[in-house]
Amino acid sequence: MKHAVLAATLTPFGPDGALALDRLPEYLAFLIDHGVDGFLALGTNGEFASLTVDERERVLEAHVAAAQGRRVLANVGGTVTDEVLRLAAHAARAGADAVSLLPPYYFPITESAFADLARRVADAFGRPIYLYNIPRYTRFTIPVATVAALAAEGVCAGIKDSSQDLAYLKEVRAAAPDVDFLMGSDTTLLEGLEAGATGIASGMANTFPDVVVGATRAFEAGADLAPWAERIRSLRKLFGAHPYLTATRTAIRLRGFDLGPVRTPLAGPSDDERARIEQALAPLLAELEAVR
Repeated sequence: MKHAVLAATLTPFGPDGALALDRLPEYLAFLIDHGVDGFLALGTNGEFASLTVDERERVLEAHVAAAQGRRVLANVGGTVTDEVLRLAAHAARAGADAVSLLPPYYFPITESAFADLARRVADAFGRPIYLYNIPRYTRFTIPVATVAALAAEGVCAGIKDSSQDLAYLKEVRAAAPDVDFLMGSDTTLLEGLEAGATGIASGMANTFPDVVVGATRAFEAGADLAPWAERIRSLRKLFGAHPYLTATRTAIRLRGFDLGPVRTPLAGPSDDERARIEQALAPLLAELEAVR
């Protein structure tokens, strides 16, 4: 079985924080050249929560235009229902292959309210949707029974799960075996594949597609996973020692792509912090170049 690898892409910004979408085609071409099967646009790594609705629509249109026929999954989640529905309808017009819906955050939401929202989003998009389970930010775990019920209704086609909870993965796979299950956590990427994930939607793949694709294809081939597990562990350790998006944007610059700084209110690295990240990444980059 081939497992699709989607890169959870970064959104390019200029020095002033404005969108720099002219930088996107070359960036996506790099990811495609390293084997990704598609893209998750406007997720956590894409800093969707720092973008206006108009900007999110422009970013998605740029992804579809630059995807070279690869799959594009667009996160349409938010806290304003009318905006979420607008983004879902726009995604259909723009040519996205699918949309994902994370639970609204800040105000607590009930299971039934989330299920009703999912139905409305699927109706606005015109096709079954993906759910986006990321409880550390939403403070809400999408119930397994809700996933199964929405799948049975033809509302849910898949789920992107960033919970790092392998028991949850197994429960969803048992309750809704036909649902596409995208492992969204790089920390448990290989364990997720072993537990039955059908694909990957990876933040690490936005800067190190060669690591994520290589690990996934090694798993499929029954090859030795130890070298890939060590590369993933090293990267997670590095990213965990710094603000995640700061480290990620520093890493993509080292790979030859200036996608700009994080957008305010997030803060970029100090010169010393940037130097430490670059120094830590240098051996791995040299190793990957040698493997390639």
